[in-house]
Amino acid sequence: MKTKWETKKKENLKRLIRKCISMALVMGAAFLLTGCGGTKLSADFDEEKVKTAAQEAIGYLVAGEYEECVGLMSEEMQAAVPAEALASNMETLAGQKGVFQEYKSSSVVGQKDKDGTDYAVAVIVAAFEKGNVAFTLSYDTDMQIIGFWMK
Repeated sequence: MKTKWETKKKENLKRLIRKCISMALVMGAAFLLTGCGGTKLSADFDEEKVKTAAQEAIGYLVAGEYEECVGLMSEEMQAAVPAEALASNMETLAGQKGVFQEYKSSSVVGQKDKDGTDYAVAVIVAAFEKGNVAFTLSYDTDMQIIGFWMK
């Protein structure tokens, strides 16, 4: 039988791992945005398709369909952010913010990485029971997720 201390220690370790994964996601997104310029969406993207794709990915997350969300990511993102990491982050989010209610707002801008490659960034603000969450998803021209974070 586990003692109260052992249970608490395990919970704290899980929290620490979730925070580390979240930080890694944010750092990865920041790396993608380093040296970026411009905000006009490239002609390679359709604003409505980017918004729809972002809402689809978020929809998979809030429904607990993490593998489907991972399937929308580039190979690099799939390797960096497995379904288990998404599940852990969403469990933390649900504990803090409650159940998803609706999408509040969305915007899409264009960016270039340091090599001049165009990508689209969608910011979707979603209402949950206990507050809003901003999801930021970056897409390459193949409409694969190359950056994903939530705040």
